[in-house]
Amino acid sequence: MNSRNCDPPKMEMEESYYENIAPPEQSTTRVRNNESIESNRKLMWLSVIFLLLIFTVGFVALHFSITSKVEMECKSGMNTNDLQHRNTTNSNIESIQTILTELKDQLERNLSFLASSFESIQEQHSSYQGNSFVDALSNFSSSIFSSSLANHYEFKYDGNNNYSISDGGRDMYDTGNKLKVWRNNESKVQVIYNSTYTHPQGYFSMVCKALHPFVLSMLVLNPDGRTWQYNIEEMGNLGADGSGNYSWNGGSLLVGSYNIHYVLYQVYGAGDPSIIQIFFTVSSPKLGSTGFSSLHYVDSQKNTDQTDNKVYMSGTAHNVCFNYILTSTYPSSYVATSTAEAILRQIF
Repeated sequence: MNSRNCDPPKMEMEESYYENIAPPEQSTTRVRNNESIESNRKLMWLSVIFLLLIFTVGFVALHFSITSKVEMECKSGMNTNDLQHRNTTNSNIESIQTILTELKDQLERNLSFLASSFESIQEQHSSYQGNSFVDALSNFSSSIFSSSLANHYEFKYDGNNNYSISDGGRDMYDTGNKLKVWRNNESKVQVIYNSTYTHPQGYFSMVCKALHPFVLSMLVLNPDGRTWQYNIEEMGNLGADGSGNYSWNGGSLLVGSYNIHYVLYQVYGAGDPSIIQIFFTVSSPKLGSTGFSSLHYVDSQKNTDQTDNKVYMSGTAHNVCFNYILTSTYPSSYVATSTAEAILRQIF
């Protein structure tokens, strides 16, 4: 088997959520999670309003308590002699100070409860969005890939751990598909198959599903609107062992209101099942996407023996889904970009 190593050109794809791209013919199949997302947003704000009402009622109750206490003490003081009046006045002042301290403590508890509850609601909302999107993506992709790819191959999840594929069947891997995600220069987070992860400061949430195809989706929230870099890295040893070919391709398309930018990586022609990786971002007003981002890739290996593929999006984007899909064919065959784009159109 002849070996051919391709030195791919540097590729940068600038993404603007309002750029003028002629819309392609729309597919009848769409991701139908928008109504659920809107419903969850309404629930979040209704919860916040309810908490504010609790805070207001607590404040009014404490204010009424103070007013009543002062009026009662003043009436009591007016019916006594001067000495008793002075003693009562001092007692009133101490009582008011005690009540004010209780009011301060109660307000702090209410504010703390409100803040923690709002953070919890936001976390649940972002987790819900990520899960809804990846559920729809997985469900639609399963049937579309099997019908759209000639010789579609369902590899095996046979790893000795929960974060890699050992062989995959027919020598697809020699332990591969090990994934990590992270923001900027922060520590890399190992992706565990069939799990979720939320960034400690809420910059992104991640959902992974080890199905056919394999799907990893990051919901980039980017709450401060600043320019950051979000990364997905895939590493492993290939069953090709240096034989066959590899290629990188990329592009963009608009499907309805869904703006998609993608990078397609594949290893094929080695006698083993092919490795087809699609990295892509999805933005849309329906997802609440704002800002801008660009998509880039870095291939550190440039061979068909090992992979160290890093794809990252950078920019000020908010509410953008950054995804990774792994699928395969056997006997292996090259997948044209037109085929990859047709699949993405069908999904959305």
